[in-house]
Amino acid sequence: MEMKPNFSRAYSAANEILVRSNIIASFPFSPVELVKEQALCVCRSYSLARRYGINMEDFGSESAIIMSMGGKTIIFYDDSKPNAHIYFSIIHELGHLINKHDYRLKDEEVYGRYEVETNFFTAQLLMPEQLIRELQHRGVHISSGFLQSEFGVSGLAADKRILTLAKTSSEWRSRAEREFDDIILLKYASFLNRICPITNGFDFDEEYEKQRERERWL
Repeated sequence: MEMKPNFSRAYSAANEILVRSNIIASFPFSPVELVKEQALCVCRSYSLARRYGINMEDFGSESAIIMSMGGKTIIFYDDSKPNAHIYFSIIHELGHLINKHDYRLKDEEVYGRYEVETNFFTAQLLMPEQLIRELQHRGVHISSGFLQSEFGVSGLAADKRILTLAKTSSEWRSRAEREFDDIILLKYASFLNRICPITNGFDFDEEYEKQRERERWL
Protein backbone atom coordinates (compact mmCIF):
# COMPACT_ATOMS: atom_id res chain seq x y z
CA MET A 1 0.00 0.00 0.00
CA GLU A 2 1.33 3.44 -0.91
CA MET A 3 2.26 5.52 2.11
CA LYS A 4 1.62 9.26 2.16
CA PRO A 5 4.12 11.81 3.49
CA ASN A 6 3.88 12.21 7.25
CA PHE A 7 3.50 15.99 7.38
CA SER A 8 2.37 15.99 11.00
CA ARG A 9 5.53 14.25 12.18
CA ALA A 10 7.78 16.54 10.16
CA TYR A 11 5.95 19.65 11.40
CA SER A 12 6.11 18.57 15.04
CA ALA A 13 9.79 17.63 14.75
CA ALA A 14 10.62 21.10 13.42
CA ASN A 15 8.56 22.76 16.17
CA GLU A 16 10.41 20.83 18.88
CA ILE A 17 13.73 22.06 17.54
CA LEU A 18 12.44 25.64 17.30
CA VAL A 19 11.50 25.50 20.98
CA ARG A 20 14.49 23.63 22.40
CA SER A 21 17.41 24.78 20.27
CA ASN A 22 19.95 27.17 21.77
CA ILE A 23 21.32 27.89 18.29
CA ILE A 24 18.08 29.30 16.90
CA ALA A 25 17.50 32.59 18.67
CA SER A 26 16.52 34.60 15.60
CA PHE A 27 16.48 34.28 11.81
CA PRO A 28 18.39 33.43 9.77
CA PHE A 29 20.52 31.12 11.91
CA SER A 30 23.61 28.96 11.33
CA PRO A 31 22.60 25.57 9.89
CA VAL A 32 26.09 24.17 10.49
CA GLU A 33 25.87 24.98 14.21
CA LEU A 34 22.35 23.56 14.35
CA VAL A 35 23.55 20.27 12.87
CA LYS A 36 26.28 20.07 15.53
CA GLU A 37 23.68 20.71 18.23
CA GLN A 38 20.96 18.36 17.02
CA ALA A 39 22.77 15.33 15.60
CA LEU A 40 25.92 13.28 15.92
CA CYS A 41 26.91 14.64 12.55
CA VAL A 42 29.28 17.16 11.01
CA CYS A 43 29.13 19.39 7.94
CA ARG A 44 31.87 19.55 5.35
CA SER A 45 32.03 21.55 2.12
CA TYR A 46 32.46 20.10 -1.35
CA SER A 47 35.64 22.16 -1.77
CA LEU A 48 37.14 20.58 1.34
CA ALA A 49 36.20 17.12 0.10
CA ARG A 50 37.95 17.81 -3.22
CA ARG A 51 41.17 18.59 -1.38
CA TYR A 52 41.08 15.00 -0.19
CA GLY A 53 40.40 13.67 -3.69
CA ILE A 54 36.63 13.21 -3.28
CA ASN A 55 34.38 14.65 -5.98
CA MET A 56 30.96 14.87 -4.38
CA GLU A 57 29.17 15.38 -7.70
CA ASP A 58 30.05 11.76 -8.50
CA PHE A 59 27.56 10.74 -5.80
CA GLY A 60 24.66 12.32 -7.69
CA SER A 61 24.00 15.49 -5.75
CA GLU A 62 24.39 19.07 -6.94
CA SER A 63 23.52 20.66 -3.57
CA ALA A 64 24.15 18.46 -0.54
CA ILE A 65 24.33 14.83 0.46
CA ILE A 66 24.45 12.91 3.72
CA MET A 67 26.84 9.97 3.97
CA SER A 68 28.48 7.61 6.40
CA MET A 69 32.24 7.79 5.99
CA GLY A 70 35.00 6.57 8.27
CA GLY A 71 32.52 5.77 11.01
CA LYS A 72 31.06 9.29 10.95
CA THR A 73 27.87 10.74 9.54
CA ILE A 74 28.74 13.73 7.35
CA ILE A 75 26.61 16.27 5.50
CA PHE A 76 28.55 17.47 2.47
CA TYR A 77 27.29 20.70 0.92
CA ASP A 78 28.13 22.65 -2.22
CA ASP A 79 29.77 25.81 -0.92
CA SER A 80 29.79 27.39 -4.39
CA LYS A 81 26.03 27.97 -4.12
CA PRO A 82 24.43 31.13 -2.63
CA ASN A 83 24.08 31.13 1.16
CA ALA A 84 20.30 30.77 1.05
CA HIS A 85 20.66 27.66 -1.10
CA ILE A 86 23.30 26.22 1.24
CA TYR A 87 21.14 26.83 4.33
CA PHE A 88 18.16 25.01 2.84
CA SER A 89 20.30 22.11 1.60
CA ILE A 90 21.99 21.51 4.96
CA ILE A 91 18.73 21.67 6.93
CA HIS A 92 17.13 19.38 4.35
CA GLU A 93 19.78 16.72 4.99
CA LEU A 94 19.44 17.21 8.75
CA GLY A 95 15.73 16.59 8.25
CA HIS A 96 16.44 13.10 6.97
CA LEU A 97 18.25 12.33 10.24
CA ILE A 98 15.68 13.95 12.52
CA ASN A 99 12.79 12.19 10.76
CA LYS A 100 14.69 8.89 10.89
CA HIS A 101 14.78 8.35 7.13
CA ASP A 102 16.99 5.64 5.72
CA TYR A 103 18.91 7.89 3.31
CA ARG A 104 20.67 4.83 1.82
CA LEU A 105 17.37 3.45 0.55
CA LYS A 106 17.08 2.92 -3.22
CA ASP A 107 13.29 2.63 -3.39
CA GLU A 108 12.21 5.60 -5.55
CA GLU A 109 8.66 5.73 -4.17
CA VAL A 110 9.78 5.81 -0.55
CA TYR A 111 12.61 8.22 -1.39
CA GLY A 112 10.09 10.57 -3.00
CA ARG A 113 7.98 10.52 0.19
CA TYR A 114 11.10 11.22 2.24
CA GLU A 115 11.90 14.24 0.08
CA VAL A 116 8.41 15.73 0.49
CA GLU A 117 8.50 15.22 4.28
CA THR A 118 11.96 16.74 4.58
CA ASN A 119 11.14 19.75 2.43
CA PHE A 120 8.15 20.40 4.70
CA PHE A 121 10.36 20.05 7.79
CA THR A 122 12.95 22.41 6.32
CA ALA A 123 10.43 25.09 5.41
CA GLN A 124 8.94 25.04 8.91
CA LEU A 125 12.36 25.29 10.54
CA LEU A 126 13.63 28.11 8.32
CA MET A 127 10.31 30.01 8.06
CA PRO A 128 8.09 29.00 11.00
CA GLU A 129 4.41 29.13 10.19
CA GLN A 130 3.58 30.58 13.61
CA LEU A 131 5.84 33.60 13.06
CA ILE A 132 4.67 34.24 9.53
CA ARG A 133 0.99 34.14 10.50
CA GLU A 134 1.62 36.37 13.52
CA LEU A 135 3.42 38.94 11.38
CA GLN A 136 0.64 38.78 8.83
CA HIS A 137 -1.89 39.24 11.64
CA ARG A 138 0.01 42.38 12.70
CA GLY A 139 -0.44 43.75 9.21
CA VAL A 140 2.88 42.82 7.59
CA HIS A 141 2.60 42.04 3.89
CA ILE A 142 4.09 38.57 3.46
CA SER A 143 5.80 38.69 0.09
CA SER A 144 8.56 36.57 -1.39
CA GLY A 145 10.97 39.46 -0.99
CA PHE A 146 10.03 39.85 2.68
CA LEU A 147 10.72 36.18 3.46
CA GLN A 148 14.02 36.32 1.59
CA SER A 149 15.10 39.43 3.48
CA GLU A 150 14.00 38.49 7.00
CA PHE A 151 14.49 34.70 7.01
CA GLY A 152 17.46 34.42 4.64
CA VAL A 153 15.84 31.97 2.22
CA SER A 154 15.92 31.75 -1.55
CA GLY A 155 13.23 33.13 -3.83
CA LEU A 156 12.11 29.62 -4.75
CA ALA A 157 11.80 28.56 -1.09
CA ALA A 158 9.92 31.77 -0.26
CA ASP A 159 7.49 31.35 -3.14
CA LYS A 160 6.74 27.75 -2.19
CA ARG A 161 6.23 28.70 1.44
CA ILE A 162 3.68 31.38 0.55
CA LEU A 163 1.85 28.97 -1.74
CA THR A 164 1.74 26.24 0.90
CA LEU A 165 0.50 28.51 3.70
CA ALA A 166 -2.10 30.08 1.44
CA LYS A 167 -3.61 26.62 0.95
CA THR A 168 -3.74 25.76 4.65
CA SER A 169 -5.08 27.17 7.90
CA SER A 170 -3.61 26.99 11.39
CA GLU A 171 -7.09 26.02 12.57
CA TRP A 172 -6.70 22.71 10.75
CA ARG A 173 -3.78 21.72 12.95
CA SER A 174 -4.26 19.02 15.57
CA ARG A 175 -3.89 19.78 19.25
CA ALA A 176 -0.49 18.04 19.25
CA GLU A 177 0.67 20.14 16.30
CA ARG A 178 -0.37 23.34 18.10
CA GLU A 179 1.31 22.31 21.34
CA PHE A 180 4.30 24.62 20.92
CA ASP A 181 2.61 27.57 19.18
CA ASP A 182 2.52 29.92 22.17
CA ILE A 183 6.03 28.98 23.25
CA ILE A 184 7.39 29.67 19.76
CA LEU A 185 5.72 33.07 19.64
CA LEU A 186 7.11 33.90 23.08
CA LYS A 187 10.64 32.68 22.33
CA TYR A 188 10.89 34.71 19.14
CA ALA A 189 9.04 37.79 20.40
CA SER A 190 12.12 39.98 19.90
CA PHE A 191 12.35 38.90 16.27
CA LEU A 192 8.66 39.65 15.74
CA ASN A 193 8.80 43.00 17.51
CA ARG A 194 11.87 44.10 15.59
CA ILE A 195 9.93 43.69 12.36
CA CYS A 196 6.56 44.90 13.58
CA PRO A 197 6.09 46.04 17.19
CA ILE A 198 2.65 45.69 18.74
CA THR A 199 0.94 49.05 19.24
CA ASN A 200 -1.41 49.78 22.12
CA GLY A 201 -3.90 51.86 20.14
CA PHE A 202 -6.71 50.47 18.00
CA ASP A 203 -7.50 52.08 14.68
CA PHE A 204 -10.71 50.75 13.10
CA ASP A 205 -9.76 51.90 9.59
CA GLU A 206 -6.32 50.37 9.91
CA GLU A 207 -7.74 47.11 11.28
CA TYR A 208 -10.26 46.96 8.42
CA GLU A 209 -7.46 47.25 5.87
CA LYS A 210 -5.44 44.61 7.70
CA GLN A 211 -8.39 42.24 7.64
CA ARG A 212 -8.83 42.78 3.90
CA GLU A 213 -5.14 42.02 3.42
CA ARG A 214 -5.45 38.83 5.49
CA GLU A 215 -8.41 37.69 3.40
CA ARG A 216 -6.50 38.31 0.17
CA TRP A 217 -3.46 36.43 1.42
CA LEU A 218 -5.42 33.43 2.67
